[in-house]
Amino acid sequence: MDDRSEKETSQFCEEDVMRHVEQEETVRRQTDWYFLLKFVLVFLSVLAVLAFFMTPSILRAPKKLEMTQAISNSKQVYLVLLDFEADHGRFPDDSTVTKHAKLHDFQGACSNRYLRQLIEGGYTKSEEIFYAFDKRYGKRRADDVISPMNRILEKGECGFSYVMVEEKAARRGLGTQDNGGIPVLVAPLLNEWGSCEKKSYDGRGVYLRVDGSARSERLNLSNDKIRIGGNHSLFDSGPGTVWGVMKPVVLLPER
Repeated sequence: MDDRSEKETSQFCEEDVMRHVEQEETVRRQTDWYFLLKFVLVFLSVLAVLAFFMTPSILRAPKKLEMTQAISNSKQVYLVLLDFEADHGRFPDDSTVTKHAKLHDFQGACSNRYLRQLIEGGYTKSEEIFYAFDKRYGKRRADDVISPMNRILEKGECGFSYVMVEEKAARRGLGTQDNGGIPVLVAPLLNEWGSCEKKSYDGRGVYLRVDGSARSERLNLSNDKIRIGGNHSLFDSGPGTVWGVMKPVVLLPER
């Protein structure tokens, strides 16, 4: 073979090698991109699965915090109610208004007015403890301005409904002498017969009992009332219930 032929053959071989190298590099790059794309897709799939399972918990977390705050606040109110009862014989009602000059006119058709007796009577200076979240009204809290007295628990500053009883055709406040299972404060009620706003606490209602225990219970799916033992709702009255011969009198907060 002459020099020219050897040179052409050598050049041809080098071109084949270079071409092969380039092809291998192209294939490698394509393979790298394929695995990278596959990794990204798998990673995104994992994130999607985690998000699917975690989202309900994330959504429930703020509701649980609000429910816990309502329970804590109700227990603080209970301590104030005990001090009030020690002086007046029962929790606030129409009769306790007449026993203290400062409590005049603190009665009416809403919980705010009766619970004002606790502040105006000097048993607490905090309006904040009367806060209970209700999704319908947002997170408005009391401003703790209690002077003059018409600033005490103004409209929108109380989240709890207040419960009294009707006995022998007369309405009165509860007290520690009553059945310990009777509710005193309840949130977040929609109406006087016991239906709750179900989205505020993720299908639960909060209530403080005469014995000082505060609870959160699930709502009945049919009527959004708070479920208690024996297939009863919280305000079911009559024989075999905590109410006995009494009837609940429910006062909603003024919004």
